[in-house]
Amino acid sequence: MNALAAVGRGARAALAPWRDRPGLVALGVLAVMVVWRGVLLRDSFFNQDDYYLTARAWSSALDLQFLTRDTAGHLNPLQQLTYWVVSRWAPFEWGPVAGFVLVLQTLATVFTWHVLTRLLPGRWVRVPLLAVFALSPLTLATTLWWSAAMGLWPHVLVAMLAVLLLLRLEQGAAGPRWAVLGILVCVVVGVLWYERSVLVPAVLYGVAVALRSDVRGWRRLVAPARSRPALWIALVVVVGGFLAVHSALTEIEGGATSWGDLPGLVGSYLGRNVVPGLVSGPWQASLEGGAVVPATWVVVLSVGLVLLGGAWLLRVGGATAGWATVLLVGYLTANLVLLVSGRGGFGTLIALDPRYSADVVHVAVLAAALALREVSPGPRLRLLRGAPAALLATVVYVVGAAFGSAVLVPHFQNTEDRAFVTTLRAALAGDGSQVVYDDLVPPGILLPLLGEEALFSRVFAPLPEVPAVDEASSRLRVVGPRGRLLEARLEDAVRALPGDVPECGYAVGPRVDRVRFPWPVDGRLALHLRYFSQEETSVEARLGAWSGEFRAFPGPNEVWLVVPDTGRETSALALRSSSDATVCVTAVEAGRPVGP
Repeated sequence: MNALAAVGRGARAALAPWRDRPGLVALGVLAVMVVWRGVLLRDSFFNQDDYYLTARAWSSALDLQFLTRDTAGHLNPLQQLTYWVVSRWAPFEWGPVAGFVLVLQTLATVFTWHVLTRLLPGRWVRVPLLAVFALSPLTLATTLWWSAAMGLWPHVLVAMLAVLLLLRLEQGAAGPRWAVLGILVCVVVGVLWYERSVLVPAVLYGVAVALRSDVRGWRRLVAPARSRPALWIALVVVVGGFLAVHSALTEIEGGATSWGDLPGLVGSYLGRNVVPGLVSGPWQASLEGGAVVPATWVVVLSVGLVLLGGAWLLRVGGATAGWATVLLVGYLTANLVLLVSGRGGFGTLIALDPRYSADVVHVAVLAAALALREVSPGPRLRLLRGAPAALLATVVYVVGAAFGSAVLVPHFQNTEDRAFVTTLRAALAGDGSQVVYDDLVPPGILLPLLGEEALFSRVFAPLPEVPAVDEASSRLRVVGPRGRLLEARLEDAVRALPGDVPECGYAVGPRVDRVRFPWPVDGRLALHLRYFSQEETSVEARLGAWSGEFRAFPGPNEVWLVVPDTGRETSALALRSSSDATVCVTAVEAGRPVGP
């Protein structure tokens, strides 16, 4: 009975923030987000890093070495575990992945409403703040990209849950031991999922400072540490230990920016990336790869709105608004330091990539809620006491987010990737006798910077259709730019010299016969042989240091042999039948396979 009573109390506490009129409207905002983001996620697909991370996971054992592998400077064991599970249970199935991302964002939004309710109990202003968190276009592109979403929503989820536990602790709604333990678990899970969660303790401390309205001046800055030293020491130990391990196991990629580029990078990050996204933009922009470049009028309007709103909050919000501003500025500074140190070498365009600013939204909402705590809706601010202003602000934001999202969706939804993989899988499933020439996948699927990891055989190895690659076959196919399997032909083919046996060419028997080319060939290439035979037999082939075998069948036939790059030139192909049967090889060509 005690357990049932505890469950009942927990359920009532969880439902309480949704039972008043602002809570019912918040449920509407949540429903809009679930449907809106759900539809956009449904129609998106895997992109770039998703492919090689899935392929790496599929080819790896589930051990500590794999879980702690350096991935482009990241150490994220729980992400690696997720890729491993998906690669085996649902490889390149978008539905489960999209559902997982949507569940993460939904849970994070639910926790955010609970946080807003504890910070601003009964206030209608919670509703537009929730709309900013749930629908900001700043998080859209990252949400639609699986590997990027893995770095955003788990981090935001544990951050908001940790803040909620801290608020319950400070307001006496939770036992100190359980609350502290819950906060520590949140931070541990966060850093094991994505290293940006090392900032969560700093966010928690900023919230704790802003809450201490009973302390004035700079003493407010040290008040949380004095009141709960064990919590903050434990968090420092967790973060410090993780950073030490991270430093030992990873290397920073991308390099730092130059001092001359730093002002432009900071200005672009804040003025053209973060600020327009927070106010529901960009409503007009050009897109270059992962960068979003808003129109000038969008930047001017967005910056103006934020400066006016911030100045007003600082004026009416008292000291708490000042400390909330410090929290937001500190988080932005930390984000910029991480961006410059880890990716600054890619130039100022990297500052316009929403992947590196999407996590600012939850801190901005937190800072705004903290700044509003001491704003008393008196006669001058009577509109803040009721629904009209909050509902109007929410509607305006939702409409702005619709226009801002409409700019981003066509570029970030990855519909071409979906068409490519769908077509490819259908072609593989429709005819299992085809053999695919192993080559780099199109750069729209995965950039060739990864070398061998961008090869077809590596990228699509997890597919349940199990494509045959580079095997001897009469049906060699190349993967077209849209995922179709195309009949191979040779580009810049080198044709072998004709054989000297009338009406046979090269009579390949038990003794080695050499097919000679007019000049040496080298590199990775394919051999196209035309032959006929009266009996079925195996034929051994050798070109330089490479050797292979194919099955020769009665009648006129052809076969393709894929030869790897041996690093040497050679001018003769050696052939030998494994039986007394004679195989007449009438033509041999060498070259690079391409589509028709």
